[in-house]
Amino acid sequence: MNIKVISYFAIIIFSFVLFFLIQGYGSLKKFSFQDDYSVFLTSDKAHDLQIDFKYLNSSEVMLSGKRFFYDEKFKLAIKSFNFLIDEYSDLIDSSVHSFLAESYYELQGNFSLDVTNHVDKALYLNPSDTRALSLQGLNYFQQNNFEKALKSWSIALENSTNSNEKESLIIAMNLALKKLNN
Repeated sequence: MNIKVISYFAIIIFSFVLFFLIQGYGSLKKFSFQDDYSVFLTSDKAHDLQIDFKYLNSSEVMLSGKRFFYDEKFKLAIKSFNFLIDEYSDLIDSSVHSFLAESYYELQGNFSLDVTNHVDKALYLNPSDTRALSLQGLNYFQQNNFEKALKSWSIALENSTNSNEKESLIIAMNLALKKLNN
């Protein structure tokens, strides 16, 4: 009986050592990241940016940023996307800047320099980025520049593949047309 228990215990220890040798310390840190993320979603306390991305690869950071964005944790989304830009600058596409711009807009509630800079960067990298074009159109609309808003939104509508996004763009364009005709 003791030999059986000792052999099970040895197998468990061997499995842990083998996992640690193959996967490394970073894998354990990824599990810790998932636990940290769960705490952010369930807690009412402001943990304000105490999350660590250094053990995640670029895809994991991007997915984390999007998850924070869709969960309306905009400070954490901003931290994720900025980390991605700082650490993986050669892999950045327009979507990183457009998500970052929208995160700043949602957090600040206005078109600050942060928002417009990232919209411009996104459109420089991809002139048909629908998220950036939608934000640009909204900015023009709020400035009562309805013609430019319509132009941005029509390009976004042309390039959008999402039916909900298309519906929102059509509604916004109709509103801009009404304002333009008044």
